[in-house]
Amino acid sequence: MSRTPGLRGLTHGLRIVSAAAALTVLTAGTAQAATVSQAEASAIQIAALTVPFIPDSDAANDGSVPKVTDSLDGIIPLFPGVSLTNTGVYNQTAVARDNGTSAACAGIVGNGGTLSVGNDNTCVPSTSGPAIVNLPSFAVAGTGFRFRLEASALYSYCTAGPSDAKTGFSAGSTLANVTLVAQTVVLGIPGPEVKIPINANGSFSIPAPFSSVISLDVNKVDTTAPQTSATALHIGMGPNSSIASIDIGKSVCGGNALTADVPSLPLTPAGIATAAATAAVLGGSVYAGRKLRKGSATAA
Repeated sequence: MSRTPGLRGLTHGLRIVSAAAALTVLTAGTAQAATVSQAEASAIQIAALTVPFIPDSDAANDGSVPKVTDSLDGIIPLFPGVSLTNTGVYNQTAVARDNGTSAACAGIVGNGGTLSVGNDNTCVPSTSGPAIVNLPSFAVAGTGFRFRLEASALYSYCTAGPSDAKTGFSAGSTLANVTLVAQTVVLGIPGPEVKIPINANGSFSIPAPFSSVISLDVNKVDTTAPQTSATALHIGMGPNSSIASIDIGKSVCGGNALTADVPSLPLTPAGIATAAATAAVLGGSVYAGRKLRKGSATAA
């Protein structure tokens, strides 16, 4: 039994609707399955430890939610071999958004201070200080060495956009009133304290004998897309960093998805319904167009 031309056209239109709906939902699901954005923040870490000094804050977004945030904060913990109490707090926050952008902020501030990421992905500090961080003490050739850091704020930040974007990539560090306090101990007798101001531009000098047993690298930054990173302060302790290697304030952003991969329609019940409705309109338009063309041809 043959079908009428109208029925054949309707059947063809329904096939288009079904195919378009399946393609739309499949496309949304495929885009959502990939990582849309990611970031990582670490306030304080010692390279030699197998277990992280403080767990990193890692945020990764697959497009299913508007924003994913992972934050940690607390009292600055004691380094191994340190008996004096540190003051101040550590903060670390990583943010991954469903629009293909990410941001992170990590480091230390004074008691009552905070670090957070704003809606525009910038790092928002609230500081009060100072923060005091006692570093591990050690001895080299019979001479003991003590070091501590004093700072109002010492942190890094980064942002990253979609991997194929031209803007949105930045990284840097803030060192506010940062001072390295160094002291020798000979035959159990402490020597005078030497205070060394540390600037973000690296314009500082560590005098002997401290220069042979401690090294500082400030504001280590990489803003090359698709991944950006910054470390506010890297400390090497002991000759050739043989005692400890410490990072304070490390942030990593990206790499994020390509702009085309950022899902504009999340795979949720509402998103699927919207996809189906869109496909239905598309299919209906095709069916109506076919009828109009057939009608025109008959009239001619």
